[in-house]
Amino acid sequence: MTAEAYYRAALERIKDAYLLHTEGHYTFAMYASGLAVECLLRAFRLLQDTSFDERHDLWQLWKKTELANVRQGSTYQRIYALMNAVHGLWRNSFRFVSISELHSQLRKSHSHPSMKNKIVKHDSKRLFDAAQELLQIGEHQWERLKKK
Repeated sequence: MTAEAYYRAALERIKDAYLLHTEGHYTFAMYASGLAVECLLRAFRLLQDTSFDERHDLWQLWKKTELANVRQGSTYQRIYALMNAVHGLWRNSFRFVSISELHSQLRKSHSHPSMKNKIVKHDSKRLFDAAQELLQIGEHQWERLKKK
């Protein structure tokens, strides 16, 4: 895979995540949102080094990309916050779980009683929003790097 192929896949996966979420397929929407971020990070990583072994560890992958070195105003803090949100909500194993299993896993992490029945939809939206914003920042940085 090339950096460009991963980048294009990231843009496609975020569109998939949106469609899945709007159709109520929250488990796979969450998986696709995180996968979009992973593809973006892999694209940036391949621009620097073709040998990496971070597997699905988004934090380790992010730390070795240009996105971790952005120093434009508050952009770094925003990227860090978005990465934190994605890391807290996404698991590569979501591709294997049923909606009821996902609901059970997420319910354990929320203590607010009103969230019990809407937790999967809520977290799917939170994850998608964070991933989408991260990809928007990534697109800007990608274009900036490609101009060099």
